[in-house]
Parts: sequence; structure tokens; C-alpha cells
Amino acid sequence: MRFFDRKEEIASLQEILTLSKSNAQFTVVTGRRRVGTTSLVWKAYEGEPILYFFVARKAESDLCNDYRLEIENKLGIPTMGKVEHFSVIFEYLMKLSIEHPITLFIDEFQEFFKVNKSVYSDMQRIWDIYHTKAHINLIVCGSIFS
Repeated sequence: MRFFDRKEEIASLQEILTLSKSNAQFTVVTGRRRVGTTSLVWKAYEGEPILYFFVARKAESDLCNDYRLEIENKLGIPTMGKVEHFSVIFEYLMKLSIEHPITLFIDEFQEFFKVNKSVYSDMQRIWDIYHTKAHINLIVCGSIFS
């Protein structure tokens, strides 16, 4: 995909990555469907290690298995075994980021509403507990329906 007039957005995302090395950062990227929000994030973090979680419309436990495998493959560390709830994975990553900076990109974030509505409040609770010590660059991306 070619990018036109996205220099400021890419620069902002790269600056946020730099800031996340010392303070937790939470970025929301939204846009209409098919305008390139996902591609924009990938372009901004080209060459950077990044965990990519796609929120598909399937059971939460199946998503968690996908995410667990992503963590193990990208970070090269064993995780917690079988997990049923996203909150367990998110808390694990927040704790891990205290010692090791992490970039987590959650795509189609709005789909969690169909998977488990409590994901949003669970994430807020976990973020509130750990964000002052964490070194996480959390990017959530979603589409606007109109």
C-alpha cells in the first residue's frame, strides 16, 4: 500500500513508541473501513518487534490460544498454558512489560464487544494497576461503522 500525506501520523506513532520505553502508552487508531488504519500502524512500526492480536469473531478461549502462540513465537518465551480469558493474557503482558518493553497491536478492537463485553472494563482495571510501572506501547485499531 502506498501512503499519501501520512507523514505526521507515522511520526506520531514512532514518537509514541519512543515514549513507551519509559512510560506506558495507549493509542487508539480509528477510521472508516478499508482506509488503511491497520497498514498505517504496520508502516509506522516497520522493523520493530510487535505482538499482533487480531480480534476475530470466535470464542474467547480460541482467541486466547492464538494470542498465547503469538507471544511464544514472537517473544520466544513460554507462557501460561491454556487460557480462557483475555484479561489473563493482558495482565501477563502488562507485568512482563515492567522488565521488557512490549509493543502490542490489537486489531479490530471493537470486535471484543461481540466476544466478551467485559474485556474493556477488565483492561481498564489492569491498565490502572500496572501502567505507572509498565513499558508497554498498546495500540488498538478499529473501524468506524456509519
